[in-house]
Amino acid sequence: MTSSLINELSGLGLSTEESEDRVVIALDFGTTFSGVAYCFNNPGKKPDPQCINDWPGLEGYSQPKVPTVVSYGGGEGGGDADFKWGGQVDPRAVSGNVARVKLLLDPTQQKPVYLPRASRKTDLKELTKVGKQPVDVAADFMQAIYRHAMNKIKDRVPKDYFDMCQKQYVLTVPAVWSDKARDLTLKASSHNAAKRAEIHPVRMVTEPEAAAIYTLHMQERALKPGDAFVLCDCGGGTVDLTTYEVKETEPYLRLGEAVEGSGGIAGSLMLNDKFAELVKEVVGEEQWITLRETPGWAKAAIEWDRVIKPGFRGNLKEEHFIMFPQANLDDDEEVRLKDNCWTMTGAEVKSIFDPVIKDILRFVDDQIKSARLKRAGEDVTGILLVGGFGSSQYLKGEIEKSFPTVQVIQPDDAWAAIVKYADYISRSLPRQKLTGNLAPVVVSTQAVRHYGVCAMSEWDSVIDKDQPREFNKVTGKWRCKRMTWYIYKGEELKRDSTVKFSFYRDVLVQGDSSALVFEDELLMCGLPTAPTYPGDDVGINCRLTSDLTSIDKSRFGTVADPQGNKYYHVNFDLVISTQDANMTFSLEVDGERCGGVTAEYA
Repeated sequence: MTSSLINELSGLGLSTEESEDRVVIALDFGTTFSGVAYCFNNPGKKPDPQCINDWPGLEGYSQPKVPTVVSYGGGEGGGDADFKWGGQVDPRAVSGNVARVKLLLDPTQQKPVYLPRASRKTDLKELTKVGKQPVDVAADFMQAIYRHAMNKIKDRVPKDYFDMCQKQYVLTVPAVWSDKARDLTLKASSHNAAKRAEIHPVRMVTEPEAAAIYTLHMQERALKPGDAFVLCDCGGGTVDLTTYEVKETEPYLRLGEAVEGSGGIAGSLMLNDKFAELVKEVVGEEQWITLRETPGWAKAAIEWDRVIKPGFRGNLKEEHFIMFPQANLDDDEEVRLKDNCWTMTGAEVKSIFDPVIKDILRFVDDQIKSARLKRAGEDVTGILLVGGFGSSQYLKGEIEKSFPTVQVIQPDDAWAAIVKYADYISRSLPRQKLTGNLAPVVVSTQAVRHYGVCAMSEWDSVIDKDQPREFNKVTGKWRCKRMTWYIYKGEELKRDSTVKFSFYRDVLVQGDSSALVFEDELLMCGLPTAPTYPGDDVGINCRLTSDLTSIDKSRFGTVADPQGNKYYHVNFDLVISTQDANMTFSLEVDGERCGGVTAEYA
């Protein structure tokens, strides 16, 4: 796009924000690998998603993902002078590398019993060395990968045209993550990194949703309303499962979650930890301490991660010769260790895979059973296997054995399916002067927990007889704490609608204006049935601060207590939107959006 054309557009009164040309940049922030895809969406032209395939430190290789790892040069305090990321980081380094930071963003996720405890301690130890929190390390990595991606995109189009395009940034997160973890991820992307790399606005979507839209759109001609697919996204650190039902195929593909998503920590990274534990058993505790400090261990770990693990098909008779150069290990015929070479059998490889595979099969089984129950016994149409670990042929074979009546679909580009979702994001965003939405889209999701508030309600002598109560001097009535649930676990949440939480406060008319800043707690519960009263099973999701100080006080009614003190009777609604993967909050008075709301997750 030339400068003259930019001037022409300006002369027509069309600003950059109003331009119909846009570019969407999507980041798949993974535990072990991350990738970026982009897509220009121009009027009258077919969108063409592209992956960034060349990365610093990986010159000569073309791949859609880069290792999610950073290094601060081994110095104390996390100085940025020697900061490296992705392919620039030496994987053979014994210490100084900060990896798996994504898992540290959500410590609430239950760790598998087979996962060595030392792995998490090691990750936290590296963070302590550099003096940073997980969200800060994530922000550093996101800033670096975004900046590189932006430079690559700018190199492929005229600068003036790129500057004119509207820009939308998309970030994917695991569906199983807590709301707090999603908020931390968004802060890493849109707060710290944005200030330094000008990344905004950021839209958050779940990884299964991104993969489902991309993968099912590729199969769209074979789909019909009522079909249901279990999307199994197996990555480096987590496995996410969500069942999607086809709502409509014309005029465009519309999907809805059939049951609430599930999953947990059960990715291929656990295989790496199990491999390290097995090597430790083979060489012994004393030699393991020395081996970890040698290039021999780094070479063996790379051989496992890049050759043996992805190539395993379940053959128990195959043998792998794993070299530990410069390790000076003692020969041990019993464990097949000779001349710094360990002969690893297929059975030993299988022993590493099986605990992780078992967890994944359990997750898949739970999803299928839940889907069948919700769909009145109707079976699922297929299982979509995506993600880095989702490309494993052994995993695919084990799923097929366990569910012989359900087709398992493994797309050729399962590893890059999520980042290629940028194409459909670009077509689903609102556009000037266009009518209709022809992009595939997820129109509804399932609530994974109950959400509500605890408020004082009028005490009922029969219903609430065992509950503690207090007297309200304004109303002259007894009241007690009672739960009000606005979202129920398993409830269908329409993407084009919002949920309103109604509140009221009585505020002294002559009081300070700060009295119109209210704090409320959004509570959550994972029990199958939502409880009536607060208890140990009800926890704080986030603390919401509502600021009504800027609102015209004449909009509030007034009441008086028996002593003649006047109060504003303030009625307002907290509004929750579930349009994206993260909840967003706003405030309404008499149906009009006003004031402001901030959320601090517990």
